[in-house]
Amino acid sequence: MRENRKDKRLTEENRVAIELPGAPTSPDARVINALTKDLSLGGARIVTDRLFEVGSSLRMTLYLSKSKQITKVRADVRWVRMIEDGLYEIGVEFEHGIPTGVLVLINHLYGKGQNVPTTVQA
Repeated sequence: MRENRKDKRLTEENRVAIELPGAPTSPDARVINALTKDLSLGGARIVTDRLFEVGSSLRMTLYLSKSKQITKVRADVRWVRMIEDGLYEIGVEFEHGIPTGVLVLINHLYGKGQNVPTTVQA
């Protein structure tokens, strides 16, 4: 099978906090905890117990375990798959409107000893 991904994807688990817009004011009620299963500069595969609609826009905080960094990103849900009753995988594509978020991801994914991509895609 041919790989259609634009960016190098690494299999790794990182904690993700997904902020819910318009939720009650309690901080616990406004955040859904999830895990990445793989991660790239362009997006991630995330496991969560919450069903999100394709096309949903999410605000997320990524806790990157390997580089010990935290970054906030916005992402759009591109696909959803139920993996077992009450547990879902979602594919998200990052919206890189915040340059610091991009830099944190580049450092995490292509840190020491890794090859940094030499071209930038629009």
